Amino acid sequence: MTTNHDAYLARSYFPGLDGVRAIAIIAVVWHHCVRADFLPIMSRGFAGVDLFFVLSGFLIATLLIREKAKSGAISLRNFWARRFLRLMPAYYLLLFSLLAAYMLLKPNDPNAQRFIEGFHIYALYLSNWYNPGTNNMGITWSLSTEEQFYLVWPLIESFAAPFFRLGFWIFAIFINQLINFGIFDTTIQNIFGPGAHEKEILESTFTPILFGVALAHILDNPKYYEWVRRTVGFKYAPIATLGFLIALMNIPASDISGLFRLAMHLGMTAWIAAIVIQPQSELTRTLEWRPIALIGAISYGMYLYHMWCIHIVRVLIDKVGLSQNWLQFPLSLALTTLVAAGSYYLYEKRFLNWRKKFRK
Repeated sequence: MTTNHDAYLARSYFPGLDGVRAIAIIAVVWHHCVRADFLPIMSRGFAGVDLFFVLSGFLIATLLIREKAKSGAISLRNFWARRFLRLMPAYYLLLFSLLAAYMLLKPNDPNAQRFIEGFHIYALYLSNWYNPGTNNMGITWSLSTEEQFYLVWPLIESFAAPFFRLGFWIFAIFINQLINFGIFDTTIQNIFGPGAHEKEILESTFTPILFGVALAHILDNPKYYEWVRRTVGFKYAPIATLGFLIALMNIPASDISGLFRLAMHLGMTAWIAAIVIQPQSELTRTLEWRPIALIGAISYGMYLYHMWCIHIVRVLIDKVGLSQNWLQFPLSLALTTLVAAGSYYLYEKRFLNWRKKFRK
């Protein structure tokens, strides 16, 4: 059963999206573990980050659009305060804990030196443009990408007329697709050195976030919402769009840039649209299953801590002399979930509760 536009606008919670987050973070943990890639899709767990991006763009833009429609303006102060309280306490806890550990326990270690010298890069959320190369901190590129989006896009939503907002979106997509299709390869390699092409595609693209933003604007418009509902609002659309994504991700290719990656982002956007429009589908109800939804709710902490949890599991498995191939992923996922749940309920929720002060 699909929802009409009024029902869509009345919903503040979209069923199934926590489950989408769970799939994204499980894919990322899988990607960073020792694994057996029997199918092409099994080597592409990194795409979980792209899925996070689409989801983030959709949810944040929807929040901003609705606030502006309801009150006539967007409180940037409140928005940035809520984002700060949601994301930065856990992030800076990790950063300063690592800084203290490196300085006290391994002051002369090369990895410690890289972290200390590049600390300001991590602290200022700039590692998507320059990563100091500290072990297990490479994942912060995606957090930097999102923070830059949170800084810039609310300004566009607040102050830009619709024509200029659309122009900015088109320009940003155009630049990102030039990178995606390799147009800037020579320039990138001259700046960052040989072999930088793939790094830049993975770590500097805003395309999936911008697709999420576009979806939010499309669904906010009654006319366009109806068009999307007719396209991906049929009963089994969430399953069909997921099937398309799985089939696409199983196409063998050594380089997924260009048309492949663009199709992947569009497929992810269509899947999220289908889930939002079909809140009572079988797949949506499955994604709302409590254990899956719980993983989705703590997925931010899982992303922050998973590389360190994987490292601990690797060390422990090696110490007892067991095989990494089949043990590393389940143990890493379990430990990551436990650590992230502890962080969420014992630390992060204290800050999350303060967000009520910054809601209209």
